[in-house]
Amino acid sequence: MTCGVSMTMCVSVPFVRPARGVSRRPGSRPVVQAKPVATRGTTLACSKTPTVDETTLDAIRHRAAHGALPGASPFPLLTNRGSTYYSHVSPGVCDACANSWQARSAWVVLLLGQLPSHRANLHRTFKQVGAGTLGNDFTDRYEEWEEAYVEYLEGISSSDESEQPEPNQGATLLDMVDEKERLLRRFGIDDLFAGMKAQENAVAAALFGVLANEIDGIWQPTEGSLQLKKGPVSDAADDEEKQKRFALQTVLECCLAGNLFDAGAAAAVAGVADISNSKQTFERSSDQTGPSSSHQTGPSALDATALGETFAEARKVVRRVGDEKGAESGGRASGWRFDSFDALADRATTRPWRRVVIFCDNAGADVMGMILLARTLAGLGGSGTKVVLASNESAALNDVTHCETVAFLKAVTETPSDQPGGISGTRDALLGAQLNGGQVTCVSSGQVSTLLDLNRTGSALNAWISEEMNDVPAGNDWLVVFDGMGRALESNWNVASHVKKNVNTLNLAMVKSEINARRLDAEVYDCVVKLGVGK
Repeated sequence: MTCGVSMTMCVSVPFVRPARGVSRRPGSRPVVQAKPVATRGTTLACSKTPTVDETTLDAIRHRAAHGALPGASPFPLLTNRGSTYYSHVSPGVCDACANSWQARSAWVVLLLGQLPSHRANLHRTFKQVGAGTLGNDFTDRYEEWEEAYVEYLEGISSSDESEQPEPNQGATLLDMVDEKERLLRRFGIDDLFAGMKAQENAVAAALFGVLANEIDGIWQPTEGSLQLKKGPVSDAADDEEKQKRFALQTVLECCLAGNLFDAGAAAAVAGVADISNSKQTFERSSDQTGPSSSHQTGPSALDATALGETFAEARKVVRRVGDEKGAESGGRASGWRFDSFDALADRATTRPWRRVVIFCDNAGADVMGMILLARTLAGLGGSGTKVVLASNESAALNDVTHCETVAFLKAVTETPSDQPGGISGTRDALLGAQLNGGQVTCVSSGQVSTLLDLNRTGSALNAWISEEMNDVPAGNDWLVVFDGMGRALESNWNVASHVKKNVNTLNLAMVKSEINARRLDAEVYDCVVKLGVGK
């Protein structure tokens, strides 16, 4: 299927390897309720690049190929030299899973806790898409999938010594989420969250113009940098550099607030799902079971007005102290939990990056935030800057796909008469000019997972980067942004250790689960804005 736009073609590509059969063992055991494995606290500094033996290298390469799409290959900005071969591993996640049934069991508990959200979205998607497309047996196929996936998770979390795999060979978190997607497609379920994503993209597109105008009221690019309109700037800053910093901070707060809306993070979503009282507080919860209703959970029930109110509340939660708004609304007492904002703003406002890759996470408010970030970084850099939005090739949980990103961009840059159906937004002239001028574009990342393995990025993204490196060699003029828990925390936490020298990396996410909070010595709702530099 094509998206009907000139940016790239959106095609459905099968997995290289068909889904594994699910073993049926009599008397399957309950999943062990293990506690997350404790890890050391982390700092903003990149850890020393790890060295690995040949056996582990073989395991890394095997997992990179496992589940990859045709044409996938290592990300061109990786080093992958000798024993410093990249693994998507974040400390305490997949490395621990590969060697410890306790670690595997802890992540299994989290994945099982997502199933109530999955069931709710089964009904939502069926109602939105209809039996004519999905088939009358859609619910039956979902139940078969859930049974198969639960049995798979029970098997890999076994505490039986006779069933333990060899060192480095246990199922990792990447294996677990990959198997989920393989099994979904085995049972003919291509996009379980299609209904939620369609609704959230629609309301986020309606909100986009309001936020873009707010940012433009703080700072706009000068003429010659694709500015299409003039207007007064806010009194919040008294010179252009301060205006730029404040605009960038506002954008990052929108990104972090958008990342809160994640169907896989029950603790976070439960805090904003019910908007009957728009002045509710956000409570830090360790609950991973999700809301109890099987038909009406999560933010997909919001209309544009309600989303605006809820998004405003989310922005209060993520505000960085240092401005009056943050102090007044209960922002963090000492900035974000992992806070590289000053270094990020210093660089972005004085010597902007010339090439930026943004790996997008969720649909709706999250991808809205990433597009606002792309718009701002392109504006700061001027006409010589190029920003690419890289989204999944195919559906995984509520992650936005490439085709959905293209549709969102069209919705917020084209006039209503140009878009006879689908998402409806407010035309943004600046972003439209950036798209038409090649400053902002989007491609498929080639990924099929909620995690990000840079050993298997797609051919379209790799070709874009390779071509751009002819004009801007890999180094200090490149920035790679990793959005969300799956791409920035559960994988690629220390990614700066593996990119080419002087390439900048930005991990941008909200901590939305207890297992990640404990691993990072943080709390649920803590924010991560972590800048790294390849050595």
